[in-house]
Amino acid sequence: MSDTQRMLQPQGLFQQRPFGGQQGQFGQQGQFGQQGQFGQQGPGPQAWPGPGGGPMAPPPPGANYPHEDGMFTPPGGMPPMPQSWRRQSRLRRPAGPLAAVLVAAVLAIIVVIAVVVSLQGSNSPSSGGTATGGGATPSATAKASATAAQRKQAAAQLVGLLSQSGSDRGAVVNAVVDVEGCGKTLAADSQTFTKAAANRRILLSKLSSLAGRSALPAAMVTDLTSAWQASAQADSDLAKWATAESTHGCHKNKTLNNPNYTASLGPDNQATNSKAAFTKLWNPLARKDGLPTYTVGQL
Repeated sequence: MSDTQRMLQPQGLFQQRPFGGQQGQFGQQGQFGQQGQFGQQGPGPQAWPGPGGGPMAPPPPGANYPHEDGMFTPPGGMPPMPQSWRRQSRLRRPAGPLAAVLVAAVLAIIVVIAVVVSLQGSNSPSSGGTATGGGATPSATAKASATAAQRKQAAAQLVGLLSQSGSDRGAVVNAVVDVEGCGKTLAADSQTFTKAAANRRILLSKLSSLAGRSALPAAMVTDLTSAWQASAQADSDLAKWATAESTHGCHKNKTLNNPNYTASLGPDNQATNSKAAFTKLWNPLARKDGLPTYTVGQL
């Protein structure tokens, strides 16, 4: 019998103990020996399936045995992992860098979507801002036009009151000069002052009920009100001054020492300051609307 026939003749499974036993291929202290890495006793003889499913004789020492699963037995060692398992393990292996890139891409898409939605919400009409084009909404434009028309109408009506305000100025100035010089018409001078004060109060009443007054600048209306109130008080004090000089005897160079005349100085200064503040606000508005402008002396 040849060596090859003797090798292939079945004489028990793995007689030479290639993977275990006391004196197998790996020796007494081999990997699967008595005191190897995996225990004191090796796994013992292993049966390798042949092409027909039955047991197959062990390969000769040093030979490479092709297995039906693609497994190769290297000389002196255990068969490696089947190639099919290797392919599956490679497919199941998580791709770390690729997974990180995919996660970053998904996060970037989410951020972009959130920014777009936020921008659309801020430009929507319901947000209360202007339209996308940056212009005012039709309702805001219409409201501004209506307010401008009301303001112009109220300013035109106020012009009539302002023209009446200066009608008494000449008469008041003449009456002051006459009383100071102890003139012969002191009683008439007192009536002039009283009439001027009454006219100021009438103007104040008309101003408070002026149509569209709320469309005018509030500070301007306040300044005009303060000016007319102070003028009315000053005229009332001058009326008392003229009456006192007429009743108790007028003495030149002493008329300005009368307490009623002194009392009129404070309101008169207040009226002048308030008229100046009013004209500072009124004149630009009047030029814009094509209305008359005024100076302090005309009021």
